[in-house]
Amino acid sequence: MIKIMADNNADGHVKILVGILLSDAWIEFWNELELTLVTFEDLGIHRDAIDTDLWKMCQREQIILITSNRNADGPDSLETVIREENRNDSLLVFTLADAKRIGYDRDYVERTAISLLQYLIYLDESLGAGRIYIP
Repeated sequence: MIKIMADNNADGHVKILVGILLSDAWIEFWNELELTLVTFEDLGIHRDAIDTDLWKMCQREQIILITSNRNADGPDSLETVIREENRNDSLLVFTLADAKRIGYDRDYVERTAISLLQYLIYLDESLGAGRIYIP
């Protein structure tokens, strides 16, 4: 089973991507990988949790985080925690390369969903990568 979760800034984007992956064309892969979408609420964590705590929780609970967060604004930023805490066996964080396009470009959404799916199929090969931009 592979658990995925949208960061605060990517909820709507991830719902769109999951919609693609649940379509007739891709549902077989979703089921085969036993993909599960989890939320902050499912995990009982606050949506305003600091990035350091969120990343550590995702590692501990084996959850793939999808975000559009790119900043390194301070010691508790997602980028900082990835740089400082990432190990060879750490799960990666997927970052939407162009989150705005997901709202209006269907081809881009499909490419992003397929890129995500490809990485998830070969997840073991990406451990320790830190952050991967999709598509």
